[in-house]
Amino acid sequence: MDSDSRLKPYAGSGFILDGTNITLLHGPGRPELRYVLALSQHLGERGASVSCIFDANTAYLISDARDEQRACFDKLVTEEPWSGNFRLAPSGTQADPWILEQAKHEGADVISNDRFKDRAKKNRWIWKRRHGLHVANDCLHLPSLELSLELLPLPEDYLSALQSLLEDRKDCALPLG
Repeated sequence: MDSDSRLKPYAGSGFILDGTNITLLHGPGRPELRYVLALSQHLGERGASVSCIFDANTAYLISDARDEQRACFDKLVTEEPWSGNFRLAPSGTQADPWILEQAKHEGADVISNDRFKDRAKKNRWIWKRRHGLHVANDCLHLPSLELSLELLPLPEDYLSALQSLLEDRKDCALPLG
């Protein structure tokens, strides 16, 4: 194994993040956008292609959250370079069909605690390509990927690193999303 493959263990892998599901891991009363951002940064830095799709109503769901959550979310889905990788499902819809369609089309894995029960029979592949997650002691854990991430305090703490990563990858064969 060469040193680059150790540094880029997810090179060639693709992940679609279920943004609303991950953000609302603790329920709608405690949204945490930094979970989505931490995963995006970590996987992207290690060579993975990463996209995130949020339910159309996510802005409403986090509107009562701390101001920095809403401001960061608005940047992600409306401003370059983030908006190409962090998208909203069309108005009035859930992200699930969009997540599954993109993952199927790209051969990507899905990171979500949603088991997609209502859609799993038509998308049997999801049973083997879905990665659940949990948080303990301010660390994000994905057991199926043997991954534990210490979390930075604020969502904005991730924006500059993600911006650099996205700008570096604009001309690469393996874009972030």
